[in-house]
Amino acid sequence: MNTWCLAIFCFLGGAFSFKQDLFILLESVGLGRQRKDLQKIVQVLREMEDTLLAGLVPSPFLWESLKELSEPWGRLTFDSLQGLRSCGGSLLPTLKRLRGVAEEHSLTLTRAQAKSSQALSQAGMCSLLVPLLGTSLYFLLPSIEENKKLWLLACLFAFILTFAGALWLFQLTESARWGGLRQDYRPWILHSQCAGEKFLALVRTGVPPDLSWIQAVAFLSKEAADLSFAWGHSVWQESGFKPKGLMEQSIVSAGCSIQKAIQVSLMEGRPCTERVEAVLSALRQDIQAHVERELSLLATRALQPLFICVAPALMGLLAFGIWLASSDVLMGGGGAF
Repeated sequence: MNTWCLAIFCFLGGAFSFKQDLFILLESVGLGRQRKDLQKIVQVLREMEDTLLAGLVPSPFLWESLKELSEPWGRLTFDSLQGLRSCGGSLLPTLKRLRGVAEEHSLTLTRAQAKSSQALSQAGMCSLLVPLLGTSLYFLLPSIEENKKLWLLACLFAFILTFAGALWLFQLTESARWGGLRQDYRPWILHSQCAGEKFLALVRTGVPPDLSWIQAVAFLSKEAADLSFAWGHSVWQESGFKPKGLMEQSIVSAGCSIQKAIQVSLMEGRPCTERVEAVLSALRQDIQAHVERELSLLATRALQPLFICVAPALMGLLAFGIWLASSDVLMGGGGAF
């Protein structure tokens, strides 16, 4: 038993030493992977933009690289640029705006990862505290060795409780990274910007604004059906969708603002591109503000799993170990049970 406890203690010590590498590995599956995809998107868009600024024609290989981008970027960029190209429109404005959207989204993810790293470290440490404490008490209190099964059950229960607290803390961190947006609606952030850029690209090719809106929402329905329903498939149609969170309200309100800009454009006979661009820029600022707000509240919200799950498990395990030792002393070394 002593050998097993020593092996577990050494394993936990090694895991603690390499916890930063473990966190990097976990990040590569989530936000890290998304950030790498966005960096690749920015690189391809910048390469095509530099090619056009140099007065050269993009190669077929460069056009194929647009198709290979992660969705919805691949379909959005290729269809939008091909539509502008076939109509003789300028590709540079759309390229610059798409690249700006990708860069801002990547910057938001980077800031969110940096500000939530402390909470993730706490979540990882929560799952290591019980084995460390249980092993330490086993060596410090010899009377626990006479109640191995009971002590292992107590450690297992405490570990489950701290692991639940770590999962709770991890969920709070993920929610804060996305500005409090629910998991089903998190693709809305990117899809709303892509649909707006699709609309602007169609308008620049000479398509009427109301028809451009219909085509943009139809493109959106393939990727985010809920958001297309919330925005409405017609400029004159009011959706019955009622958002609950602040981030959802901002995204749905952006679609309503674009609809109003199109309505005013149709009634006055003026272009609506500047108004729509202003709405999309305001939406990006609102998203960043929501993310910053949730991340600022994360430190306070992280106290809930720590006090509800982690602290009772550690204190209970410590009290149970002391009780076993005291019972052994009071019963003359005969053991607690």
